[in-house]
Amino acid sequence: MGSGDGSTLAEQQRNRAFRRSGGTTPAGRRVDPPRQRRPGLAALAILLIVGGALIAGLLAVRMDSREPVLAAARDIPPGTLITKADLREVKVASEGLRLIPSDLAEQVLDGGTYAQVQIRRDTLIDETMLTREEPVGEDRAVVAVPLNPAITPSKSLRGGDLVQVIRVGGSDKSEEPRPITEAVVLSVSAASADDLGGGSTGSVSLLVPDSAAAAVVDAASADQAGLALLQRGASTDTELSVESSGSGDAR
Repeated sequence: MGSGDGSTLAEQQRNRAFRRSGGTTPAGRRVDPPRQRRPGLAALAILLIVGGALIAGLLAVRMDSREPVLAAARDIPPGTLITKADLREVKVASEGLRLIPSDLAEQVLDGGTYAQVQIRRDTLIDETMLTREEPVGEDRAVVAVPLNPAITPSKSLRGGDLVQVIRVGGSDKSEEPRPITEAVVLSVSAASADDLGGGSTGSVSLLVPDSAAAAVVDAASADQAGLALLQRGASTDTELSVESSGSGDAR
């Protein structure tokens, strides 16, 4: 056989000796097998890094695009004249919305602006919630009605509710209950600690048609003004109707 065969036999003998020795060199150092490269994992790692950077960049751009707008600092009943204490500033992405920028706050405050609907605390304020028109116009009146737990839902009433005012019969129950008018609740006041009388738990301010104001006050003074909840969150623009009794008047 030629030298090429001898060289091959020698290499085979060295390989067998290397395997018998446990994969160590003559100096006793172990030789690890060559590592296999995984280009797929490397590419995935690069994609994750680049993708994370893109997401962070988009979030930064999104944060920069937020604009300061007005929000309610507290609950605002309908018909309330807006004051500085009612407003606060928050930053949101307001594109396509009818929110009011905070730099228009002075115009809102100086222009005599009223809440048209019930605005809950932390609600973003848009143009449809406010009005320049005073809710108590020529055909409206504000009256106060004591909250008698026996004839009014005192614990559940809140600003913006649409209620029906009903005159209930006296102690002798000789009269049938008669509807007087519909009304929008402007505010609800709890009874004070000095209020020692009767079963009243406070009072409620109602926006009523002026033609029914006298009848409501008369029923309230006699503690015969009952309230029935018709709708939550009505606007001060709600058309209020007066229901006349068989005698033809609002009483």
